[in-house]
Amino acid sequence: MTKTFKAAIAAAALIGAASGARADLTSQGAVGLPLNPTAQIPEEGGIRLQANYNDLGDIKVGGASALGLKSYGIFAAGRVASKFEISGGVSQLRYKFNPILGVANTNDTGISVGAKYLFTKETDPAGVRLAAGAGYDDTQAKDTYGYLVATKYLGKLTEGKAPVTGHLGVRYDRFKNSFLANKLGAPSSSYNKVSAYAGLEVPFSNGFEAVGEIESKRANNGSTPYSISLRYRPKGSAFGGSIGWARNGLSFGGKSPDGGVFAQLGYTFDTKK
Repeated sequence: MTKTFKAAIAAAALIGAASGARADLTSQGAVGLPLNPTAQIPEEGGIRLQANYNDLGDIKVGGASALGLKSYGIFAAGRVASKFEISGGVSQLRYKFNPILGVANTNDTGISVGAKYLFTKETDPAGVRLAAGAGYDDTQAKDTYGYLVATKYLGKLTEGKAPVTGHLGVRYDRFKNSFLANKLGAPSSSYNKVSAYAGLEVPFSNGFEAVGEIESKRANNGSTPYSISLRYRPKGSAFGGSIGWARNGLSFGGKSPDGGVFAQLGYTFDTKK
């Protein structure tokens, strides 16, 4: 699986060299905020290709850092027909164990798949989109999830700039974190959780945007997920990227990582050309 991951990295670099970005993808592959999907899909004929890096943070054991989690992934999302989005990718979660746990450093590589249906496009004067979707992420605690989300354009800060965009959604997650639980000497566990989330995208000048989101607890024994980042998406350019801080709020062996820096880099290319 590690060879597959490296091959995906190489393919992404080649395709991305001649393409450009129109929307960001989540850490699980859907079009959206860093952690959660939005009611946005790629433009017709467009495919978003994106590389993600996430420092998920440490888990504390006895007051000391016992586990460092880092995630690397390549994802793509494309539009099918007029209202469907299909997404997928491959990612690797790297575990850096403290010697006090008595286990070696290791990696876990897996796939992510997802689908989204856009019920409504923007409507004037409301400017609201409504979408629903579902997906599966093999590396993030074997997460099977579904969601319903609304996206609204809230108006422009200044004339000629992109509008401020707000998002409000609810999601259901079913986790089965057997891999890491076994590494920590804990029994395998499965649990379900319903959470609500909200996000905001605020554009500034020269292609920069401030992006933030917050969510109620997504996992049992987890912390509150959130992200805050700066996005760079030049007008008329195919390129786009983000950097910021995020905490996904997941629970591994009854403990939740404290979060860390994340980065996204991607392009969107037009399959009609």
